[in-house]
Amino acid sequence: MAVETLGDAWRAGWTVSAHCKGRNAKTKNGTKPCSQKVDLDMSSLLWTRGADFPVAMLSDRLMCPSCRSRHVFLIFDIPGNGSRAMVS
Repeated sequence: MAVETLGDAWRAGWTVSAHCKGRNAKTKNGTKPCSQKVDLDMSSLLWTRGADFPVAMLSDRLMCPSCRSRHVFLIFDIPGNGSRAMVS
């Protein structure tokens, strides 16, 4: 089964975490990576984005609350076989 939407991912039992690739502006010259990581709630994503929202577009809609960077990548954990899918 191909997973293309948040609804597909939710029905397949996927979980997702967001990882910031931005720089921490609070440090001198913004030289340190932000490295903020958080597990996202699939139910909240479904309520706010809708079941038909494409998984490939999700990282473009997120912003790190710590450094306000939009350079966020997602890691989807796929149950059953221990695989992961990364979306940036």
